Amino acid sequence: MEYVLVLTALGGIALFLVFFLRSTREAREEYQGAGMGSGVDDCWSDEGRGSSAAVLGVFSSEDQQFVAEEGDQQVTALFRRERRRLAQRWIERQKCEAAGIMRRHREASRSAADLKPSSEVTLFLRYGKVRVMFEFLALSVWLVGPEGLRGLAESANTVFRGIQSAKALSGDKRGVSY
Repeated sequence: MEYVLVLTALGGIALFLVFFLRSTREAREEYQGAGMGSGVDDCWSDEGRGSSAAVLGVFSSEDQQFVAEEGDQQVTALFRRERRRLAQRWIERQKCEAAGIMRRHREASRSAADLKPSSEVTLFLRYGKVRVMFEFLALSVWLVGPEGLRGLAESANTVFRGIQSAKALSGDKRGVSY
């Protein structure tokens, strides 16, 4: 009997992982297919202003309440599906941009003569934190939708902006500069 329960649990976990990875892969492919791979000059990357607006809009529950009150079930289902896609796309965009920042930093730090190990470790830990936060946010969006996750999205965005800032990348003006 325990053998059947363990197999059922493992099967459920496997199915969950397959569906989750499929949804994030679709968001990544959609992001890359839209020709927005650069991440620097698109509408959500204008020094944090557009990204913050995207967080407020995509992860807000106000629109969901309005659509639920005014629309029928079909419109509400369409709204929820599209909002989920937008949230996943924003998360993938932020993850790709963070990876690009770290890649550029790694390349620049190879030729830097005055690296500070403490600054490098701090940057690495921030990068790890933002990756974990975005993965948890993606999982949460996939499970329950983006409504009500604005606080987590804003926290992840704040950590991401800290990585993106020149002070986080260069320590105190002596490290790697861009």
